[in-house]
Amino acid sequence: MKKLIAISVVFALIAGAAFAQTANGISVNGWGRGVFAPLVNVGAQEKYVDSDGNEVAAKDAQSFAGAGVTWGGPQVRTDFRINGDAEFLGFQIQLGEGNRDNWGSNVNTIDIMDNAYIWAKPFSNDILKLYVGKFDVDNLRGKLGTDTGFENFVLNPMDEDKIFNRFRAGDGFMLSSAPIDGLFIGLRVNGALWNWGGPASGTKLIDAYRFLQFGAGYDIADIGHIRAQWVGGWFGDIGGDKLKELGNKFDKGPDLGNTARIEAAFALTAVQNLLIDLGFKFWLPLSEEDAKATNGVEVGLGARFRADAFQIVAQIHSNFASYTRFTSDDKQANGLGLAVNLIPTYDLDFATLGASIGLKVGGKAKAPNGDAIDKSNTMQVGFGAFAQKGLGSGSVKAGLAYTLAPSTGGETNNGTSGVFSIPIILEYAFF
Repeated sequence: MKKLIAISVVFALIAGAAFAQTANGISVNGWGRGVFAPLVNVGAQEKYVDSDGNEVAAKDAQSFAGAGVTWGGPQVRTDFRINGDAEFLGFQIQLGEGNRDNWGSNVNTIDIMDNAYIWAKPFSNDILKLYVGKFDVDNLRGKLGTDTGFENFVLNPMDEDKIFNRFRAGDGFMLSSAPIDGLFIGLRVNGALWNWGGPASGTKLIDAYRFLQFGAGYDIADIGHIRAQWVGGWFGDIGGDKLKELGNKFDKGPDLGNTARIEAAFALTAVQNLLIDLGFKFWLPLSEEDAKATNGVEVGLGARFRADAFQIVAQIHSNFASYTRFTSDDKQANGLGLAVNLIPTYDLDFATLGASIGLKVGGKAKAPNGDAIDKSNTMQVGFGAFAQKGLGSGSVKAGLAYTLAPSTGGETNNGTSGVFSIPIILEYAFF
């Protein structure tokens, strides 16, 4: 079976190459990342008593070695994308190795990665563009991230969505328009149709449009990029009568994991060698009689500054004003959350040297009576140093990293320990 699939892929590439001789705009590119670690050491754990009063025995330190991908999983990421780009119509399909279990057995040998979609421009320009399938559209997405791969071994890998979310559809469609220079407008709807009218026809209408995403941005030349969007979900009254009125019209019920929010961001580009991107996410609350809950407010800040061979990238993410309250007198509140990444680098002739520092802090939560809960504050720190060598269309990065065990109330969490690792990351990008 594996040989048959491999042969099919080869024939597809050969056919694509032949087709490219007569078709307009067929191209192939790709991106991939893998990591191997000759040593990952998980520190010893002291014995403790669990919440049921049972004593949990101490554990000795353990060491591991192996290969995988930085964000977790036993296989490296190796993908290639076939693109079609004509005047009115195009497509992209992104293929790579499918998921494997932790013992290396293949579940899917070749699988679709992040994109498999068709697009169309009815007027041959960007006044109207249609997408259908599985896709990511990044025109408005945050400008900065600190998820280089090395941070997975340090702490807090944060991507650009922490500042402003991209348009993403697992299965769905999108309409976009760029009627003038600098202006972009997008409407994305997630939904799937399966058997066209049978008993399991796909995504229900109310679910598809409840969770739609609508955003717009304007890039002011030599000043900055301003953006705002609505990311749909549940909000407001979800009492029994409200849900009863809807009957069986929806499948995705309300919870704090799928509430609506409003996002706004501004990226400053006016200062040479400096980029700052600041974003806000305002989560709308759910309510039922006297009960009320919200994810609060998120703030994401990214900055990059370069002076000759020196560069520093910083990213900060904070969330606050979230709570789950069951009565009108309830004053419960979650503690403020703060995550910080700092990555300074310096370019030398033979390589780039850098450091990575990560910090996660959680403030004290409040009890229903409004009093701060003693020893509910949390903290974790990670740090590392690396050298990175560019190799044509890719790079190799090697370093040392250490992540301290998380603590609550100033004491190490039960069942945790520090982790020391020596990651060596290989990455390619053919675009």
